[in-house]
Amino acid sequence: MKKRVVVAIFMVIVLSTFTVMAFAANPVKLSVNGQEINTDVPPQLINGRIMAPIRWVAQALGADVQWDGYTVHITGLTSMPDRSISKQQVAQWIKSQGKDKADSYFIEGLSYDLVNLDDDDDLEIMAKIDGGVHLGQFFIFDKDSAGKYQLIAEQDWKVENWDADNPIDIAGKKIFKLVTRTGGTGLDIFNVHLWYMEQGKYIEAWQGTLLERSVMAVLIPESYYKKAGGYQVDVEGKRLYAWETRHQLAEDGVTPIGEIITTTTLYRFNGTGFIK
Repeated sequence: MKKRVVVAIFMVIVLSTFTVMAFAANPVKLSVNGQEINTDVPPQLINGRIMAPIRWVAQALGADVQWDGYTVHITGLTSMPDRSISKQQVAQWIKSQGKDKADSYFIEGLSYDLVNLDDDDDLEIMAKIDGGVHLGQFFIFDKDSAGKYQLIAEQDWKVENWDADNPIDIAGKKIFKLVTRTGGTGLDIFNVHLWYMEQGKYIEAWQGTLLERSVMAVLIPESYYKKAGGYQVDVEGKRLYAWETRHQLAEDGVTPIGEIITTTTLYRFNGTGFIK
């Protein structure tokens, strides 16, 4: 998110973003997204313009405001367009642009976020469909030169969670985390994906296992096992440390048996992804 520095104590409220009601005989009221804001210094109508305290406006929009004695610093404020995008619109874009037939998507399980995944001012759309324990889809939409949202990535992933608010900055790239769940009968796998957007494309920098549990066949002891993993990114050294612990399971599918083995792998960032 870009830092915005404002060198005035008051700002003009844009009527398309804020609802301001001004009457000659009544005090000016300030409403942000339908919620009336009570300020210590009331908004004023001056020379045909509505002036309001910047701290109250910015904080109502989720931004942080600091005053250093010379400058008002506003951080964490994202651009406001496209906030009116509805679930129905996202669903229609998935149906019309997705790789599957329009009626094959479980739209009832659709959820989405408007986020800034790159360095421009436009917000991208991250969407996911929860279709079951191991079933789902993941989508990214980006605006084209005409200002229309186009599907740039689609994966048959059941997304457990994503984190678009805390990217890892490495080699000039904003790398995000996504956790998916796959598997089948007797197999459950949680994977982490580190990825970024570049020139309107989804690029996966690394994938690793967070948890894997198999109880697929009681007659094959080797198929009863559990793996647990983790990772740490060294931004300064442009490296990723990944570790994984594995052990066999007893027939109850819970109790560890035999030797517990842990391995650690070092990856380096080559400008595109993390490689051994």
